Amino acid sequence: MFIPAIIYLIISALLLCMPGNDLPRYWLFEKIPHFDKMVHIGMFGLLCLLFSIPAWKSTLSNRRKHYWYWTVALLAMGYGIGMEFIQLYFIPFRSFDEADILSDMVGSLGALALAETFFISRKA
Repeated sequence: MFIPAIIYLIISALLLCMPGNDLPRYWLFEKIPHFDKMVHIGMFGLLCLLFSIPAWKSTLSNRRKHYWYWTVALLAMGYGIGMEFIQLYFIPFRSFDEADILSDMVGSLGALALAETFFISRKA
């Protein structure tokens, strides 16, 4: 079932579309260098893993699972790039950040590596 992944996708879209002045500011987050980049890595990694779990639990062949994991990672990277353009042009007090795109890609590719390593040839 993709319900958890779809719910998480909606939540991530809402968070990424929040105006910049509505984002929470905590002193601890400002003390951790590049904390926002770590959030992007985790957010996109979890998104990819949530969309990969149903394929892992399915009876698909390993080849089809492999194709699915790559498709999920590539779509997540496209989603991250698209969200940066949406932030640039449509969300107040948000901007385009190439480092966010890179972080989204790292999270997506990290999840792909985990899926390829742990979900191929293993039973649910």
